[in-house]
Amino acid sequence: MIQITMRKRPKEDSVLTQRKFFKKTARGKVIKVLRERYLRSDVSCGIEQCLICPSGGMRPLSLISLVPHPAYPHGHILVPDTNILLGQMDLVESPLFDAPLVILQTVLDEVRHRSIPLYNRLKNLLRADDKRVFVFYNEYCQDTAVYKNKEEIANDLNDRSIRTAVRWYGKHISSMLGSVRVLPNTYPQVVLLTDDVDNRQKASSEGITAVSVRNYVERSKNAALLSDLLASSSGDASVQPGANHLNAIYSEHMSGAMLTTGVKSGILHQGHFSANQYNYLEGTVKVAAFDTPVLVVGRQNMNRAMQGDIVAVEIFLEPEWRIPTNAVVDQDAALRNDDADQSDGEGDEVLQADEEARIAKDLAEEAKGTRKERSPTGRIVGIVKRNWRTYVCHLDPTSLSSTSLTSTATQAVFAIPTSTLLPRIRIRTRQAPQLLDQKILVTIDRWDITSRYPEGHFVRALGKAGTKEAEQEALLVEYGVAYGAFGKAIQACLPPEGDNWIVPPKGDKLWKGREDLRELLICSIDPPGCQDIDDALHARPLENGNIEAGVHIADVSHFVHAETPMDSEAAAR
Repeated sequence: MIQITMRKRPKEDSVLTQRKFFKKTARGKVIKVLRERYLRSDVSCGIEQCLICPSGGMRPLSLISLVPHPAYPHGHILVPDTNILLGQMDLVESPLFDAPLVILQTVLDEVRHRSIPLYNRLKNLLRADDKRVFVFYNEYCQDTAVYKNKEEIANDLNDRSIRTAVRWYGKHISSMLGSVRVLPNTYPQVVLLTDDVDNRQKASSEGITAVSVRNYVERSKNAALLSDLLASSSGDASVQPGANHLNAIYSEHMSGAMLTTGVKSGILHQGHFSANQYNYLEGTVKVAAFDTPVLVVGRQNMNRAMQGDIVAVEIFLEPEWRIPTNAVVDQDAALRNDDADQSDGEGDEVLQADEEARIAKDLAEEAKGTRKERSPTGRIVGIVKRNWRTYVCHLDPTSLSSTSLTSTATQAVFAIPTSTLLPRIRIRTRQAPQLLDQKILVTIDRWDITSRYPEGHFVRALGKAGTKEAEQEALLVEYGVAYGAFGKAIQACLPPEGDNWIVPPKGDKLWKGREDLRELLICSIDPPGCQDIDDALHARPLENGNIEAGVHIADVSHFVHAETPMDSEAAAR
């Protein structure tokens, strides 16, 4: 008979094994939540050659096939912090970024808390067949779990938890290879990838190898291509509050707390911003307090809002209300002489912004109208929630400083979105001449108060503009239609016969509750070249002179079973 020993946990351990936090309910009530955390000694490291950790489970990491890097000749494993995954997901997802990754539970939970779309992309990355990624549950491992110190804020606790796990991985690999007499100076390195200068300094003082993402990429073998994928906000330089505010084009956004207070008090109004596709200097915000949308005139009053953003708007006094203009102001024509390489906040940019403001003011003066015709007018004072995503664009050929196909210099160029509702995006790339006639994907990273344009980075090329394949993929991306390749887990849900699957003979259990109508002339109504032939019709005369019309629908549930990877993927798509 198996004997079970019950041991009472010492009182002093409760700090480590219990997590207490406060949660606000949908009705605004604050409740205290206490969660028990059970620490384990059998949490796997995910390394295939490890003989220390208990066997079993997936082990996607291997010390034999570690990717070489000039800075780490004996191999390395990367451990990114939360901000790397929040800001550099395009880089991490790239096939060229082939370093083995350890995603810590601390990081995974924080990404889920801060951005559900990025969390879903991270989950897809964990399932990708061409990536070596392992989730290490550091908060449940007794060797890596940490507890909150007095006066320690959540961000510092998470950083310390990440450093503790990185240090443990390094010691774990040393113990693993030391047992087989591998020389210490040939051990693979465990590298903390972080853009937080303070976190890197603390890691260095604790004997942990830490590097910024830009430093890591610039020394990698695919530096030229990977550099284009770096978000423009990455690097070691930190922007000081108030810097260059003398050359500010836009006003600072209010903080989240101020916006919430303003909306609740009725001073501000919240709604979705909609740009005018015929006049880039005009937009509207639909708010609950007015029957007609609030008019926003001029880019300064739009204050860096983009199509679909949830914004907070301040309403002007009624004498300043205007009517929407019928003028057509084309962005490409108005901005064709702009210099993409112009530094933020330089004199020319400020003058150009002032000229834009003058044009917007003239249009507004012409559109005063009668009192009854006027719409409530205001200005945007803050962004409640950004709607930034990946955009389909093409490069503005007039913004290139060099069109030489052999040039590898980094150029600042304008990417013009396919949608006329969006502003130009300034990106920096080494591939500008090669991308001139391509449809490309661009992601926005930031929009500073000293810049007339949002800053972004190149993600990838879809193909030559005008070709069927490039235009089809551009439409799928632009409208958010999932079209990625299916992983091995999903493919495994299909019949093993694949394309050679045939209907089983009569007497098979498949025929239970089914009727064989194959003697009828049944025609598919799906067009030629269609990949999902699942609709068909038949018609036949009956003895009483009527015509029977039959509608046939494919029995998808025979192949897609509940609670399978294919079922989950179908639900997500």
